[in-house]
Amino acid sequence: MKRLISFLICMLFLLTGCVGAQPGSETAENSGTGTPTEKVTDAKTEAPTEPVTETPTTEAETEPVTESPFKDPDPEVLAAPAATQFTVSRALGNDMVIQRNEYIRIWGFANEDQNGRRVNAEFAGLTGAALIEDGHWLITLNGSLPECTEPRPMRIYGDGVEVVIENVLVGDVYWVVGQSNIHYTVQDIKNEKLANEAGRTVRISDDDLIRLNRNASTDATGVWVGSIELIEDVPVRRGWQKPGHGAALLFSALGYFTAVQIYDKLEGKIPIGLIEFDGNGLGLNSFCPNEVCDAQKIDKQDKDGVYRCNGVVNNGPSRFMYNQYMYPFQNMPISGIIWYQGESDMQGKNATQYPSRFRALITELRDRHDQINHDYPVYIIEFPPIKTNYFPFANVRAYMGTIPNVLKNSHLCQSSDLWKDMTYENNLHPYIKWEQSERMAKIILAGIYGIGDPTSEEGPTAASLSYENDGLTAIVKFRNVGSGLKFEGGEAKGIKVKASSASWSNPESIEIVGTDTLKITAKKKIKAVGYNINDNDMFPETINLCNSEGVPCNAFIID
Repeated sequence: MKRLISFLICMLFLLTGCVGAQPGSETAENSGTGTPTEKVTDAKTEAPTEPVTETPTTEAETEPVTESPFKDPDPEVLAAPAATQFTVSRALGNDMVIQRNEYIRIWGFANEDQNGRRVNAEFAGLTGAALIEDGHWLITLNGSLPECTEPRPMRIYGDGVEVVIENVLVGDVYWVVGQSNIHYTVQDIKNEKLANEAGRTVRISDDDLIRLNRNASTDATGVWVGSIELIEDVPVRRGWQKPGHGAALLFSALGYFTAVQIYDKLEGKIPIGLIEFDGNGLGLNSFCPNEVCDAQKIDKQDKDGVYRCNGVVNNGPSRFMYNQYMYPFQNMPISGIIWYQGESDMQGKNATQYPSRFRALITELRDRHDQINHDYPVYIIEFPPIKTNYFPFANVRAYMGTIPNVLKNSHLCQSSDLWKDMTYENNLHPYIKWEQSERMAKIILAGIYGIGDPTSEEGPTAASLSYENDGLTAIVKFRNVGSGLKFEGGEAKGIKVKASSASWSNPESIEIVGTDTLKITAKKKIKAVGYNINDNDMFPETINLCNSEGVPCNAFIID
């Protein structure tokens, strides 16, 4: 009878898709030492560069990997005495989502007198153990898990101490990163009478398997802004939250709306976790680790010892958004990044060097996450039209449009057709977060979940520029054209050309000469081609290049 019951339980897990890779035969719990005698549960917390080239795939590269990346706990680790004291990182907590089909890492800290002792962990039949070294420990469980909508406990224990993290889901985790347009909340949309009704009335329910973890630059860390100091554990104590009781209302509108639409399209079968990092008014330099700032020569110390980037809005301080808020999450695998930032990088070299700096940042983040899906996708909001007399918004927007040419698996979410209200007082923060999230969700669904055509859901991206006729003719090729490029309404609008020492001007002619190719001619030798380079350009009034499905081309300057 016991065998029959065990068989039925195993079959239930298999049918619900909630069973992981087969763990090793020896578990930490049965290693013979450190049997827990006291349960201590976590308290609930308060509510331009070289282009990317496609490397030809060789026959060897297409062969399946036979060696599993997962390992059972090392026998030498299991033989060590169990820890009598440790803490678990606050990046982990009740109601969290962990990334499906990836490494499952559990980590934390301990007093120095615990060095050499063992911490054990188990979750959903998977196990792991690690030694404490220099007051730190990091466990990687011996398997991965598919998505699972059934909340389960995660157990971490030693000798006489146990931490149980309750209601853990397995799904897809996204970072939601940016400045004030990421900080723009669901409550802000609900308070804006002009906003889309779908956003103002968005469903907020704890029944949805959407979990939120918000980290804002306004959350005090106790470390001065602009320093190189790293905060090892999450300074914000609100932790992981269900959407209700105000959590969703205070969360990034773009992030939450995107999650709701993905979750609904997937019929609730894959839990979604969002980790928000928002920094009002902060330039790219604030989100970069020390190593990236140093290698890219982004900033320097002022007379007070604060690292700052010249030319960024308010001469913004560097490094601290990563060092103090993002760094504690670097061990956690993710599905991708949703990015809405760059408004503060509008001037001079901060705009022209944005693509190379962004590539350096994402490359560093991918290396630090050190996960199976190393080159996870990055989804970038293109800035919509804006009416202002002091903000050269289109400058950085156009250079950001070339990021997909220098960064693998990066994607632009076009906004030029989504915002028309040039009389709106707060033009820098348009209330189109629902509309942007609709397009963002479609791009993500097509790219990750196979729902839709990626070449149609994402607008055209200028991929290459070549010259003919002694430079008087420019040939621009595009990606994401669907079944072909077109100019909405017929006559081409928005394409500009530039000679070496001249300002931008209209070309002599523009012609679509292939499904993915524009031919542009001018009277003088062309040095650069630009599109959507005026601050308040909008589709299709002043720019009208799009793919076959009508999704606008993203802004670009290519030379």
